[in-house]
Amino acid sequence: MSEKPFISRRAMLKVAGAATAGALLASCAPKTESAAPATEVPAEAPPAEVKGTVTIMHFRHELTEDQETQFEGENPGIQIEFVEADQTRFFAMYAAGTPPDLYRLQAPSIPQMLARRLLYDLTPYFEKSQLLKIDDLAAANDYYKAESPLEIGKGRIYGMCKDFSPDFTIFANKAIFEEAGLPVPDDTKAMSYQEVMDAAKKITKFEGDRLLKLGYAYEAGWVDRIWMNMLAEVGQSLYTQGFDKISISGNEEARKVVQYYFDLAKEKVTVSPQNPSPNGWFGTDFTAGILGMAQYGFWYSAMAEADPNRGQVMMLPGPTWAGQRRDPTMTATGMIMTSATQVPDAAWKVFEWYNGGQPSIDRAKSGWGVPALKSQMSLIPQETDFQKQAYKVLQGELSLNTPPIQFNPFVGETVVPDSWSKNLDQALRGELTFDEMVSNIENEVNTSIKDSIDRIMG
Repeated sequence: MSEKPFISRRAMLKVAGAATAGALLASCAPKTESAAPATEVPAEAPPAEVKGTVTIMHFRHELTEDQETQFEGENPGIQIEFVEADQTRFFAMYAAGTPPDLYRLQAPSIPQMLARRLLYDLTPYFEKSQLLKIDDLAAANDYYKAESPLEIGKGRIYGMCKDFSPDFTIFANKAIFEEAGLPVPDDTKAMSYQEVMDAAKKITKFEGDRLLKLGYAYEAGWVDRIWMNMLAEVGQSLYTQGFDKISISGNEEARKVVQYYFDLAKEKVTVSPQNPSPNGWFGTDFTAGILGMAQYGFWYSAMAEADPNRGQVMMLPGPTWAGQRRDPTMTATGMIMTSATQVPDAAWKVFEWYNGGQPSIDRAKSGWGVPALKSQMSLIPQETDFQKQAYKVLQGELSLNTPPIQFNPFVGETVVPDSWSKNLDQALRGELTFDEMVSNIENEVNTSIKDSIDRIMG
């Protein structure tokens, strides 16, 4: 993952920097009539008083009306116009020439949006900010730094996390382990993925067709991100060097990774299209006391305990595929400013306030993720025994300093997970062999990639 990828498609992929990238039309987004204008970056920090209406596309539970009122009271020249976050609506607004000024997104979207020239270069603002100091940015913010769409991790700054987590940790229910005759896991040692499967088989229990206990669950909507991290342990990628194809059948290690997740589903020791969550989401299955292991990042610690499992929850280090410890964030949820904004100074004031002001302090104190600013780490709650235990494990995961995953700029976030879910369902029904399932996934994903590249190259 540390090697600079071979860049094919010379005109597009040898991008000298973000501002010169061509318009990448990701498979999930409509084609625009013309490329967005180059970002106009300010020469100086914004003045103390700025005015304008700032449209922000976000989730209401993460940016409340009370917080908006607070900001507008402190900044009478700026009005916030709130739009509920929705990727389809974002691209529709962009196609109509009225995109939001600020947008909530996850790290896998950054390469696509950078290549489409949708991102405003915020480096000059960061360089002048007293709230968001560059040397105070946690390492997870590197997902928002780039030299090109295929060189994420350093360079100009295009946004930042609102918070993050090492996302491969596992939450375990000690009582369920003991009920299955298993020792309580050691929170100082990472399990292997094989050990996770073995434990899941012993934990899972059915009464006829009724599920009583489930062994392990993962976020299927992030399955390609999980595969990428597992393959990185052995220095391999889910994609070809030019990111123009997904490679599973021709990559023995990738095939093993996919086989592992197929086997979990086939054995019914995890959630799948044929073994759905009894509560609609495995996070709720865990708090209901029927799931032994839930693989989520530190953010889940804020809700992992409920009455059915209280006092029985522990957080474990992220498991290993090949013995190489890695635990990156694979979401890095954060905020960017769009290149089309007409009110960059006002938008920056909102950006700076949300990510470095009182809202960020409140988020840090809530325990819903790791603060994006190193100076706020001490605000993470450490009151209960579980919080202290989770914090201890968190420190070990952060110390791994796992570099960012280089996401594919030609693949929308749902392309691989949707193909996986559809074809996994058919394979579990016996309608496809494993090899046919893999072939279908490759064909569908590669068609999507080709369509994106063809539209870019004209």
